Amino acid sequence: MIEAPQRDAGGPELETRHRVRVRAVATAIADQQSTARRFEVPDEVELRGTVRRRKGSPQLPKPAHERADRHPLLAVLVLLVELAVVAGALWAPIFKVTSVKVTGTRLLDTAQIVKAADVSQSIFILNGDAVAARVRSLPWVESVKVTTALPTSVRIAVTEWTPMARVIRGGAEYALAAQGASLRLTPSQAASLGSVPLLVDLRPTSLRTDPTPQLISILGSAAARFPTFFGVQVVAYEWDSTGTFSLWTSAGWEAVLGDINTPGAVTAIPGQLSALHVLGSALDFAHPTFGYVDLEDTAAPAVGGTPGLPSAVSSALLSTFAH
Repeated sequence: MIEAPQRDAGGPELETRHRVRVRAVATAIADQQSTARRFEVPDEVELRGTVRRRKGSPQLPKPAHERADRHPLLAVLVLLVELAVVAGALWAPIFKVTSVKVTGTRLLDTAQIVKAADVSQSIFILNGDAVAARVRSLPWVESVKVTTALPTSVRIAVTEWTPMARVIRGGAEYALAAQGASLRLTPSQAASLGSVPLLVDLRPTSLRTDPTPQLISILGSAAARFPTFFGVQVVAYEWDSTGTFSLWTSAGWEAVLGDINTPGAVTAIPGQLSALHVLGSALDFAHPTFGYVDLEDTAAPAVGGTPGLPSAVSSALLSTFAH
């Protein structure tokens, strides 16, 4: 008879206790807070790179060697070459101004303008503003515009003052313009300005004064409108021996303005001429039967006399043609 083997006492209980212990250890490990591993290097250890590369890994290109700076002498040579090129452009004979064209002149002499302009230098260093200022310093120049064109051309466009009156002083004839500009006329210039009214000053020498720019400007504007409004031209302005101022027309009658040296008299001239225009319905200005229209009182103009230039005015006009 074979006997069955006997189990160790406490077998099941021992197995149960083992499982419980295993679970407890596993739970403790799972609940334990993990800490990252740190790689610490002692201070006395020096880290060095390695040139070893992994098999199959790409190899980075070697850093390019820095270009050596240019030698300072080379930079100096380049600068000298550049300066030589600039100097050649500034002073080379091929760029020296040789052609000067002046436009807009009527009374002024072109050679005089070219001389005043002084543009004999290189076109690259020519100062147009300075040239214009030199030309404007000449009498009878109102404005100037200077332009250049390569390689050697300069153009000077001059605007002259407009002559509004002529006057004889000391045996010489002068053209008068606004802003007080005046120009001594040559005989040929005076002949070309025969249609510009002549100022005849018959006042005593002690009482003579130069006409103001304002008076010349107003008279010039008025004379320009006379052919349109009155059908005649103004041929002369007369200051008689008493200081009375008049406008003489080509039809032989005068418009008497009175003493224009009194305050406000000059600015009143346009109003006086407007009053004269109103009389056009009653007077034939082109074929007059009267010698004067007195406009000193514009509310009651006086008309009288017979047409015809006085000898002082006619002789002064003839003397200008004789010059």
